[in-house]
Amino acid sequence: MNSNVTVTMDTQYLIDMVDEIVLIFDKTGTIVMGNKKVDEWLPCSRDEMVGKNVRFLKHENYTRGILTIEEVILRRETVFNNVLYSNGKLISYTGNPAFDEKGNFIGGVLTGRNMSYLVKLYREQTRNPGVTTDDELIGSSREIGLVRRQILNAAKTDAPVMILGESGTGKEVAARAIYKNSSRADKPCIAINCSAIPAELIEAELFGYEEGAFTGARKGGKKGLLESANGGTVFLDEIGTLPKHLQSKFLRVIQENKMMRVGGVHEIDLDIRYISATNLTLAQLRDENYFRQDLYYRLCVIPIQMPPLRQRTGDAEQLAAYFVDYFNRRYMKHTVLTEEVLELIRASNWPGNVRELRNIMERLVIAADDENLTAENYRLVTSIDAVEDDGLKTRLELNDVITLDAAYKMVDQVLISMAVQRAGSVKKAAQLLGINRSTLYRKIQEGGIAIDKTGQ
Repeated sequence: MNSNVTVTMDTQYLIDMVDEIVLIFDKTGTIVMGNKKVDEWLPCSRDEMVGKNVRFLKHENYTRGILTIEEVILRRETVFNNVLYSNGKLISYTGNPAFDEKGNFIGGVLTGRNMSYLVKLYREQTRNPGVTTDDELIGSSREIGLVRRQILNAAKTDAPVMILGESGTGKEVAARAIYKNSSRADKPCIAINCSAIPAELIEAELFGYEEGAFTGARKGGKKGLLESANGGTVFLDEIGTLPKHLQSKFLRVIQENKMMRVGGVHEIDLDIRYISATNLTLAQLRDENYFRQDLYYRLCVIPIQMPPLRQRTGDAEQLAAYFVDYFNRRYMKHTVLTEEVLELIRASNWPGNVRELRNIMERLVIAADDENLTAENYRLVTSIDAVEDDGLKTRLELNDVITLDAAYKMVDQVLISMAVQRAGSVKKAAQLLGINRSTLYRKIQEGGIAIDKTGQ
């Protein structure tokens, strides 16, 4: 065998001790040596691979993972690749080039980590409904690994944490992980969405009120959310939307660990760990026009930046496999991701981040007629999100105020027409919209929606 890589029995002994797939290849792409994990994890054995060129193996379609070797030879640099096999194995590959003392390329090493434990972890968690899954923290990228380390470090203290990131990146999941790993995990955790509570009610919701504090106040008063979380953790989601007049009051609560109900005269001692989240940038948080700076520095003792999915190299495929397994169980199906769908997933920049990916995977599983999830399936379920329809944006224009019932019917007409057109049949359109076929037929009849008879 023509090779510049020297192989000895000692080398074989050493690579057999590695708990990852190891394949050594020469500069031509010929497989020189493999370890025991190749036989355990891959659909082909070492005997079928060693001594053969990667081009032959590609022709025989043994495994897509070894095509990483071709990329290493072509680019002369480290290459990362994730492959989901039909046997359910999810392997994260790293191909590293090797050079001699003169800098000449002589071959390299392909290693592969078995990431299938992620699916196993999910299955174990579903057996115990009391355990919350941390979907958005799944992944092997450097970025999400850094977030995990920050979470574990933050959980060791009671210092306030500020979680920053775009919508859908998993800020709430990170907050839950900090709480679950903290010394307060057995105490209450109250989540407060600052943007969801009307401005005129948020003060009473946070601090509670005494009887007679205002018109309509409950007899006997009411305990606020902060008081209910005493001894535990408060998660302040969308903290950037907290009204300015409450920011100053909230600052005093954090500084003094005391609060007073609306209309009250007695202070209540508090012992609370604060975790906040916002989609504001650091620059916005440091702008007095957006947020009180003294409150920002109180809440942002430990900042954690959640990376967008487009920056988490390789994680989208792992998350997709996880969600497909999750929704297979939920909807009692047996669908399998194909390489063509994984390629489309890799090509997307996922503006809606993990939340968008989860939504698409749910649609994909629901709408699939066959076991294999194909590119056609994928394009079908994502076409409903397209902002353009025949070159024009689909809009609902209202010239006057109408009832909500009338507005719902208008939305039904637009979405149903679009779904039937995209899906090609009422059956598939119903799956796409997440409703029963009989319900869809009823809506079509009631709304007088015209559909192509061939699409029924």
